[in-house]
Amino acid sequence: MVKISKLILLLITSLIFWSCANQIAPSGGEVDKIPPEIIETYPSNKTINFNEQLIKIKFSEYVDRLSVQNAIFISPSLKYGFEYNWSGKTLYLEFRDTLLLNTTYTVTVGTDVIDLNNRNKLAKPYTFTFSTGNKIDTAKISGKVYSENPSGILIYAYKNIKQIKPESEKPNYISQVGADGKFQLNGLGNGDYKILALKDKSQDMFYNSNEDEFGIQSKQVKIDSLNQVYDEINFLMTKEDTISPRLSSAYMKDKNHLLVEFTEPIDSSKISNNNFYLFDSTRNIKINAKYFYKYDAKPKQFYLAFDEENTFQNYFLVAKNIFDLLGNKTDEDKIQFLFNNELDTTINKPTKVYGSFENDKVDYENPKLKIQFADAVELNDIISRIKIEDTKKNSLQFFLSKIDDALFEIKIDSKLKQASDYFIYFDSKGFKDFSKKTVDTTYKFTITTNSELDFSAASGQIENSDSSDVVFNLKSVNNKNNYSLNLKKKNKFNFEKVIPDKYLLWAFKDKIKNEKYDYGKINPFNYSEEFYFYPDTLNLRARWPVGDIEFRLK
Repeated sequence: MVKISKLILLLITSLIFWSCANQIAPSGGEVDKIPPEIIETYPSNKTINFNEQLIKIKFSEYVDRLSVQNAIFISPSLKYGFEYNWSGKTLYLEFRDTLLLNTTYTVTVGTDVIDLNNRNKLAKPYTFTFSTGNKIDTAKISGKVYSENPSGILIYAYKNIKQIKPESEKPNYISQVGADGKFQLNGLGNGDYKILALKDKSQDMFYNSNEDEFGIQSKQVKIDSLNQVYDEINFLMTKEDTISPRLSSAYMKDKNHLLVEFTEPIDSSKISNNNFYLFDSTRNIKINAKYFYKYDAKPKQFYLAFDEENTFQNYFLVAKNIFDLLGNKTDEDKIQFLFNNELDTTINKPTKVYGSFENDKVDYENPKLKIQFADAVELNDIISRIKIEDTKKNSLQFFLSKIDDALFEIKIDSKLKQASDYFIYFDSKGFKDFSKKTVDTTYKFTITTNSELDFSAASGQIENSDSSDVVFNLKSVNNKNNYSLNLKKKNKFNFEKVIPDKYLLWAFKDKIKNEKYDYGKINPFNYSEEFYFYPDTLNLRARWPVGDIEFRLK
C-alpha cells in the first residue's frame, strides 16, 4: 500500500513539477524583504517508528531549488543521500539509503536557502527530528561561533572516534549556525563527541587545509544518562597556514632600487638586507643587498637598495630564510627581473615624524615616536643630525634605534608634559643619498603629547571557576585598537589609557602559559583553550571610564 501511495505521489509531483518548471518572481510592488520560512514537514517533529522512504518540506514561498539542495543536512549522515523532487513550494526527499533501525535522525535546513523573489535568505537554520524506533534521542549540544560573519558555518560532530578526518570523512551529525552565530545539535545518542566548526569555502563538505576556517571545542563532550545537555560549547575560528611565503614579483624602479613582492605578508622583524642577494649564474657573481625597508610599499611589498655600480643584467634575486607571520619559513627562493638603468632622482629626507596614538600624538608618560625617511639611510649618519626641543628651546635626550633601513624609533629619556608641543629638527647639510644630491636645509616637525583627558578605562572583578592563569583582551569593534593583560591568578582587571572606541571584552584561560590563545588542532585532535566573552559591547568614551564590570569565567 505504501509503495502504491508513493508511486501516485511521485506521479502527481512530476505533473506539477512540469507545470511549474519555469518559476518567475512577480514584478512590481514593494521590495520583498521577508525571508522564506518552512511551514510544514513530513514527518512532523519528534515522530517515532518512522519506516517510510520519503520526507517532505514545504516552504512559505518559492525558493531557489539549487540553494535548498546545498543547504539540507541529515544526521546521522547518509552514504548515498537523497533524490530531490519538487511540487511548487514543496520539496520531496527520497532516501537512497536504508535507514538504520532504532535511530534518531535530525534534518537541518541551513541559511543558504534563498527565495526567488528578492534573494532573501532563510533567517535561521530549521531542524526537525524523527526516529525509526519507538523513542527519540533527546540529548543536545548547543553553543555559539564567534566570528565576524558566522552565517553558513557548519557544525560537525563525530561520535566515538579517536581521530577525526574531516578532510576525507563526513561527520556523524551536522548542523549550521545562524546569523547570530548560535547553533544546536539535536537528537543525539550517548557517546563521546568531537566537534568542529567549519567554514566550508568550497562547499564540498570536507575540510581543506590552508583554505577553510575551523574552530575546535575547548572541553570533552560525553553524553550519557547523567549528561544529556551541553550548553555553551563555543568556538573561535582560525585558519591553518602551513604554506611558506614565496617571491611573487620583483620590479626595478631605478638602477639602485628593487621593489619586491611576496605571496603573503612576511615577518619583517626577522628579515633584513642580509636575507637577499643578486646572483649571476653565468659569471658566478653574487651581489648582496645593501638596504631593506618598507616606506610606502603595499602590505606584501618591500624595497631593496643596492649601491653597486653594476648593470645587473641576467641576474636573479635570491631570498633566503623568509618567515611569514605564522612562522612558516622559505629556505630559499629566486625570481627574475628586468633591469632598469634609470638614475635615482629621489632626494632622501625625513618625510614624517609621528607617535602611536590617535592623530599621531605621543605618549607623555612613555614618549616614543617614529621618524620616516624617503629612502634608506645609515643609522650613524642621522643620529647626530636630530635634535629635540620643547617650546622653551630646552634640548631633550633621546635614544635612536632602527626598525628598518628607512624607519627609526626615537625614545625620549624623560616624561613629557601633557597636551604640549615639542619640535624635532633634522639637519640635512652634507646628507647624501643614491641620487648624489644634497639639500642644505633643516627640516622641522611638530609633535603633540596626549593627556589623561584623551583616554578612557575599563576595570572590574573576575569570577574564575579554577586557579588557571587568565589573559584578558579588550578589542575594538573595528579591530583598530587592542589591549591585553596577563592577570595570572588575580581576581581584578584594569585597562588604563584606552583610546575611546567601542570594545569587545573577552578572556581565555592560558593553559599553555604563553599569553597567546590556542585554537586547538584537527590532526592530531587537540582541544582549544577555554574563552569567554563579556555579553555587552563597551562604549568607552574619553574621560568616562567604565568600572565595576563583573566577568564570570565558568
